[in-house]
Amino acid sequence: MKDNFLIGELSKIFHVSTDTLRHYDKIGLLNPSYDDSNRYRFYSVRDFFKLSRILFFKDLDIPLQDIKNYMNNKNTINLVTILKNKEKAIDIKINKLINLQKKITAKLDLLGSIKQELNVVKIKHMPQRIGILLNVNDSNNEYELKQSIKKNQEYFKLSSMLIEGQLYTSLEKDDMINGIFYKFKYFIEIISTEDIVTGHMTIFPEREYACVVFKGCYNDTQKHYKILVQWINENGYEILGDSIKKNIVDYDFSDSENEYVSEIQIPIRKLSIK
Repeated sequence: MKDNFLIGELSKIFHVSTDTLRHYDKIGLLNPSYDDSNRYRFYSVRDFFKLSRILFFKDLDIPLQDIKNYMNNKNTINLVTILKNKEKAIDIKINKLINLQKKITAKLDLLGSIKQELNVVKIKHMPQRIGILLNVNDSNNEYELKQSIKKNQEYFKLSSMLIEGQLYTSLEKDDMINGIFYKFKYFIEIISTEDIVTGHMTIFPEREYACVVFKGCYNDTQKHYKILVQWINENGYEILGDSIKKNIVDYDFSDSENEYVSEIQIPIRKLSIK
């Protein structure tokens, strides 16, 4: 026994629990020898070095089954393969973390600029946006809304709702012109349109939009639509198409209606002077 390690000794040296070593034994990853007289587990010097390699791979977050497969067929080709596979997995995680950081930064920038934007009408050049309008006759009809969501569920994983935490609604051009500001539809913006047929989607073209950011409950939305449409008419513009209303902070981000923040965007162009 002088040339071997007891399970407790190996546990202390590598700072792993005896339960972990017993689990490695159970799954056939690191099997100790047994003293027939007292049933003690003991590990050889060779097992000592094998455990160090196992823990190296474990520290790389490589699954135990993959480690076991490699240990049963060790060679440099398999070593390169297992390390390259892990490298690819790490690259995917890094890109995911970078995207998460971008999401947080974008949301913080948006929230940080709210005070300067509130209740000020601005003309903004907005990029093209593509997405799905949920076709519901009554936006308050939850069954109808659910059926429309299920019909378009394939797009949600690529939507601004998941990628940017943004929810959009839209009013039709003719309704705004006629002073009807309550018949809205949900607009699901698709951030990535790769491998998606866009023929049947709604496109909000790249153009100038009259925009206003406001704070308060949803019941204030009609009031701000009226103010913005009045501004458009009084400043020599005409409405070109359907609107977009972006919910920056809504009931899923704050329990207080006083903290809700939205932005209305209406496509416009300057009327020609005759």
